[in-house]
Amino acid sequence: MKHLAPKHSAGLLVSLSLSLGAAFPGAAMAQTPPSTATAGDAAVTQGPAASAVATPAAPATPAAPAAAAAPDVVTSSEEVPGLSVRRGRSETIIDAPIEVVARAITDFPTYDTFMPHVRDVRVVRRNRADTDVYMQVPLRGSLGVVWALVRVNVRRTPGRLELVGHAVDGNMERFESTTTLERIPGPTPRTRMSFTLLALPRLPFPSSVFSREMVDAARTVANNLRARIARAEAARTQAAASATIVQTGG
Repeated sequence: MKHLAPKHSAGLLVSLSLSLGAAFPGAAMAQTPPSTATAGDAAVTQGPAASAVATPAAPATPAAPAAAAAPDVVTSSEEVPGLSVRRGRSETIIDAPIEVVARAITDFPTYDTFMPHVRDVRVVRRNRADTDVYMQVPLRGSLGVVWALVRVNVRRTPGRLELVGHAVDGNMERFESTTTLERIPGPTPRTRMSFTLLALPRLPFPSSVFSREMVDAARTVANNLRARIARAEAARTQAAASATIVQTGG
């Protein structure tokens, strides 16, 4: 058996990150980097140096309160009974109604559109609240593929949606994930999403490596899904505005 280099292992684990409810794989999914300011940026924003003669400062004008933006993704790890590997967890707020987020998270055949390197995603079976989703992630070179048949159970209650997934077949040691959506009360439609992941491919690496990758993968899933929904909502808003202009002859 060929052993994967650590960087390949990391890519694989991120790839196996979202199996809706549970299935959000994405080998080497790019994480959204935090914004950083370089020394050059600082030089531009500071402007010209102050003159030798000081001028009186204008009276400060109270700034208007800014609308609260959705916070960044918060991550953590959780103990798993009987395992030394820890489950990854992420939580974030998405600026969209829960109905919009729920449609995205239950549209299983489109997972490969926002999960890089995931191939051949398809729904194999539907039975009431359960959906079996097959996913395949090609490995580099001649190492073959990692695949899983994930059974996703969808539980709906007023203002809440939960998807619980676990592998019922495949060539992984273990795969489990939970996605929970909750409506946030208030004048602006917002949704709180929490996601947990435990994905254990049969690879010879220390548990600390897998635990770290679980947290990174959970963060990537939250960032990618939030960005995807934001783009879709922006496009919908723009289309609605364009339609209004056409109707009014503007």
